[in-house]
Amino acid sequence: MNMIMHGDGHGGVHHHDGFLNVNGIFEGRFDVILTNPPFGANVEPSDVITDEQTIAPENERLYLRDFGDFYREAQGRVRAAKGKAIASLFELPKRGNGDGKGKLGKIKTEILFLERCLDLLRQGGRLGIVLPEGILNNPSLAYVREFCEDRAFIRAVVSLPQEAFFSSGASVKASLLFMQKFTEQEKADFEEKKAAAEMETRIKHKPELDRETARLEAEIASAKQARDADRRKKAQGELRDIQRKMEERIQVESRALLKERFPYAIFLYEAEKVGITSTGEADQNELHPNPNQPPSTEGKTCLELYRAFLKDPKAFLGQGA
Repeated sequence: MNMIMHGDGHGGVHHHDGFLNVNGIFEGRFDVILTNPPFGANVEPSDVITDEQTIAPENERLYLRDFGDFYREAQGRVRAAKGKAIASLFELPKRGNGDGKGKLGKIKTEILFLERCLDLLRQGGRLGIVLPEGILNNPSLAYVREFCEDRAFIRAVVSLPQEAFFSSGASVKASLLFMQKFTEQEKADFEEKKAAAEMETRIKHKPELDRETARLEAEIASAKQARDADRRKKAQGELRDIQRKMEERIQVESRALLKERFPYAIFLYEAEKVGITSTGEADQNELHPNPNQPPSTEGKTCLELYRAFLKDPKAFLGQGA
């Protein structure tokens, strides 16, 4: 605790804003990350990078010796953003604002930590993170899921019971999400298939969009000639609405086509006993083999099922876990 309070990073313990590079923590640094980020708070556009959040020169020399130019570039990104919003270093705050202009909006800490962890991983690196279950199934957060799908394999999702964190003062239902960041080759393959799926979908819907666009542009031109402002505005609004709905349709259909062409299996497990009661007492645990697991999970704990899943995913199709 004394090391944490004094920000001693030499022993691998760091006291710092987790969204910023400090000491030996920077993008592309880690092979494995296991984390339980804080839930519920927001990162606001008004939360900016200050002098106190940049690394001291003596510490920088130490890590430059160990990591070289890769580290210098990482620190340079933080210095270049000094005085700007912390969220400006990330993509998800711009996507989540919903204004279509990339303007920064406030964002939940757990969402931003998800992007941060993927940034910190090396190519092929693995992530295990505790997240509110809403991130995995809330329709308004589909952009977060697509962000992850564009960068990593989703290897497993383990749903925890509602009371798993009651004893810690948290009532949110959470899940364990396990991902593996794409290698360079996997990323290239994904991007190629994504671009092809979107192009094919756009070509498929182009005749309909062109037809409707031509019809409404003719209506707008006719309304202008007749100096009928109400009629012109109505046609312009209808054109914008058609274009918006068509774009949404293209994105949904192209994503579905991409998943057909870039398929992989995902392990899903619904846990009921995870080793702790709602009051913080020890309980049965079905997540891994142990002396206090439910009798019904003998040989079939979550971990054992996952290992069997890795050997033969097809054997699990349609079964659930």
